[in-house]
Amino acid sequence: MNFASKAATALALLCGACGLTQAQTKAAITPEQLKPPANILLDCGKAAPKGAVTTLPAELAAWAAVYCTKNGQIFNANEKYFGAFPDTGVRATFGAAEMDNKTGADREKSYFKAIAYKPMSDAEYQALIKVDPISEKILKGKKLYRLELSSNGDNALSFLVVQPLTDPFWVFPMTDKGLGSPAFFVVSLASLNRSR
Repeated sequence: MNFASKAATALALLCGACGLTQAQTKAAITPEQLKPPANILLDCGKAAPKGAVTTLPAELAAWAAVYCTKNGQIFNANEKYFGAFPDTGVRATFGAAEMDNKTGADREKSYFKAIAYKPMSDAEYQALIKVDPISEKILKGKKLYRLELSSNGDNALSFLVVQPLTDPFWVFPMTDKGLGSPAFFVVSLASLNRSR
């Protein structure tokens, strides 16, 4: 898979995914347009349940954010980046409520109890290559980070971030069989606006 060309193709779809109308396509995309809708956002300082993650490690906060919403906490790219699945243009957002299969009023109480972000160790890389040898073609020589999201319902999502902060960069779900799918890419606001 040629990641750069897939990302470039999907970049053309992102204006629609950002919620822009045809008349707005010439105007620059603003940081506010990359955040979740204001009508669902809550102040984490007031609304976050005890034990909820409200700040991210600096290296992760450079491109991602955790938001408190009326539907529970969500993990998303921040106002400087946009994450999307290339085949659909759907925003790459992960909710604690969805991780725990919560619905209705229980959703707002859902939160992330832990979010970890660290460089992938050589031992982890070797273990990945052992179960998924084909992934070496994509990953060899690249800067790799592990991202772990843990919900208050004790469910977890694991990701591998490839070359974070390059423009664009890729994020793959991790499984016990190696890299999963679908992967999503993250692109900067500056790049989105250059492509307009």
